[in-house]
Amino acid sequence: MHKLKLTVDEQITYMRDVKGIKFNITTEEEARVFLLENSYYFKIKAYAKNYQQYVKGAKLGKYVDLEFAYLQELSTIDMHLRKFTIRIALDIEHYLRTQLLRDFADNHDEDGYEIVKKYFLEYPHVKNNIIKKYTNAYCGELVKKHQDNFALWNVVELLSFGDFTLLYDLYYRNNTAMRKMKSGIFSVRMLRNAAAHNNCLINRLRKPYSKKIEINRVVNTFISKIKDIDSTQRKNKLSNPFIHDFVVMLFVFDRIVSSDQIRVNGFRELKDLIDNRFTRNKQYFYKNEALTTAYEFVKKIVDYFNKDSVYFRC
Repeated sequence: MHKLKLTVDEQITYMRDVKGIKFNITTEEEARVFLLENSYYFKIKAYAKNYQQYVKGAKLGKYVDLEFAYLQELSTIDMHLRKFTIRIALDIEHYLRTQLLRDFADNHDEDGYEIVKKYFLEYPHVKNNIIKKYTNAYCGELVKKHQDNFALWNVVELLSFGDFTLLYDLYYRNNTAMRKMKSGIFSVRMLRNAAAHNNCLINRLRKPYSKKIEINRVVNTFISKIKDIDSTQRKNKLSNPFIHDFVVMLFVFDRIVSSDQIRVNGFRELKDLIDNRFTRNKQYFYKNEALTTAYEFVKKIVDYFNKDSVYFRC
């Protein structure tokens, strides 16, 4: 059944009268301005999934003690998380490419052309994706120059992150240590894509989660070393798709980025967000266990990564 199109004023009325969303902190007029200038109803409403609804009685279907300001704040926090995710994912992508080309340079059994032939044979769509960039202002000349004889170092410059992960997997297929990183890179790519497409990240922090996932074993083992996180908390929180992929991204960032300073800056930036920006209106969320426990879990991991022993490994 089609839903009716609503004006911004009608959206506010619907939230107030039908969904029970309150406007005691952010007024209806302030909410109206916010929806006109900063966000839109479908996105802001998505964060309501973090709140309970009445399941019976006169308030059936309405949210329990939900203020518009809470949704507004969650949307802002989400924006900061998306921006941070994109930046960290770009660093990871750069260092993955750097690592592959560095290892290739030391590999006397590979000339750089045979691996590309094998790659295109296994993934023919990738070559088509590259050829489509023939008229691209930024890499078209590279495609024109090498389209009949691509070498590894040419191809690496032309691949999307998704296509690059296929090359990375192919190159390290017989490397046990690198294979362990494969699922982690997949999580990074999924999260990066969600952030780049402006998808909501923290709109489903309470059960039931959006999907059932397989927890990354390497990261699960790593987190088990953090004393303040017990096995039950670890299992519960890593079962959430966003929390899982976000923590995996931090782990991959710590393991892949070889520059101490870039790692330090990345984790310090996140710690500042966690400790200061995300707690600016912490009183909004005291009664929401899903949000508070998710915050506490991620904060423990971020604090752990901020230890000097993690930054300056031997």
